[in-house]
Amino acid sequence: MTRVEEAVQRLRSELEQKEILEAACGCAEFSIHAAKYAKTVQSIDLDSRRLSPKVKGCQNLTFCEMDVTAMSYKDDSFDTVVLYNAIGHLWDVLGKAVEECLRVLRVGGNLHIISSVKMDKHVISHDLIPMVQQKKHSFLVTEEGMFTDVQIKK
Repeated sequence: MTRVEEAVQRLRSELEQKEILEAACGCAEFSIHAAKYAKTVQSIDLDSRRLSPKVKGCQNLTFCEMDVTAMSYKDDSFDTVVLYNAIGHLWDVLGKAVEECLRVLRVGGNLHIISSVKMDKHVISHDLIPMVQQKKHSFLVTEEGMFTDVQIKK
């Protein structure tokens, strides 16, 4: 099982028959695997240059060029929002990115910030967790094997 397949399996109950957003998706590898379980998956990134051609083979997966800090989605649009191995790339806009992800998340849903890389884990421990604590968001940090998952509840 690949790293991304393992991440999707860990979140399977949060994906099954739900409307999912993967923000700052890069090549959209998480979205491609999540589409096997989700009702719909929306993937966004600043550009499509890294996007996997496998996206075209997923009927319930849509990609849009969009900035995670200024999404055009309506409030409460998604059941689950995921940032997969992306938080290290967003450290300079971290507050805006998290708040925007929470804005488009439905009440009762979860924002999962998942990392399996050192760069992200540094941003999680030194920037994300202090920010989430300061804003008094309800959150849970799970570390298993190579994965760190910061789950923020709306």
